[in-house]
Amino acid sequence: MSTATVTESPSEVLVEIRDLVIGIQRTRADRLILVDSADFDIRRGEILGLVGESGSGKTMVCRSLIGTLKRRSATIFGGTIMFDGMDLAKIDERRWRSVRGNRIGYVPQSALAGPNPVMTVGGQLVEAVRCNRHRTERDARKRAMELLDLVHIRRPEVVYDQYPFQLSGGMRQRVMIAAALAQDPDIILADEPTTGLDVTVQAEIMKLLREIRTEFNMSVVLVSHDLALIDEVCDRLVVMHGGTCVEVGSVKEVARNPRHPYTIALNRARIELAAPGTELITIRGNPPGVGEWPSGCRFCERCEFVQDDCRVGASPPLLEVESNHWSACIHAGELGAASE
Repeated sequence: MSTATVTESPSEVLVEIRDLVIGIQRTRADRLILVDSADFDIRRGEILGLVGESGSGKTMVCRSLIGTLKRRSATIFGGTIMFDGMDLAKIDERRWRSVRGNRIGYVPQSALAGPNPVMTVGGQLVEAVRCNRHRTERDARKRAMELLDLVHIRRPEVVYDQYPFQLSGGMRQRVMIAAALAQDPDIILADEPTTGLDVTVQAEIMKLLREIRTEFNMSVVLVSHDLALIDEVCDRLVVMHGGTCVEVGSVKEVARNPRHPYTIALNRARIELAAPGTELITIRGNPPGVGEWPSGCRFCERCEFVQDDCRVGASPPLLEVESNHWSACIHAGELGAASE
């Protein structure tokens, strides 16, 4: 970012993302930019929420953190992702093999599609445990059983020999979390881990992620559309819209005093806050198409606070509006009272 960056104390920071640009090279001269300004840090031992509408760039940022962008024909065109002295935006596949799964775990979006359907649960966990590490089959099996117990699966000795189709959605998601923990990573990326699960199971999965963070001092990035879930579980929040970060801050501060119109609109549209019998509030219009962003603020066509100067120039950068609270709105100082 040209004007300001989201900067934390170096001792607290595990991952530092700066000016990250992700896109697809459609022809030699034509690029489709999917994310053109991701800028935030992931602190040690925190649960960081990443929210935004579909197409905002959340999943692309997660994929850049585990080196799987090429599987979606995407690549990193600019910026840095600093992790333990390495710039993940520039390392090759050989280096990625020592990071992916080993240092950074990943819980996929769908519990139904995550596990390999033709392998037993135990077989998949043993494979994850032995990856990049020399363990005997016996030691790997013991560790796999420990992982199943760690994620609160009852009768792990039975589940170990079962196939994914024999498990409920919640149990399958627990297996995926166990696989992500197999190498004792520093950070886990959970990309909408409660998709397709009922409310009770969602609560159990969130409780499990909190326990993992506390017990292992592990960082967790939680991608979700559910702001109520983010408020309950996360320490800090990154809001994305139109391929860029528009607000970053503690969950308590952003919930109490949102300083970007998009965050205000998201909060007002929350279903659980609607009075019974009243009409639900929605965000007007549709998100801008990928790569078809308007001049100026990318939320300006949907914003109830829009002014003429919001529609011109480049997309506003993140600026610190209060201590450890950043907003990409040029009128952030005027939004305090309006958000109430």
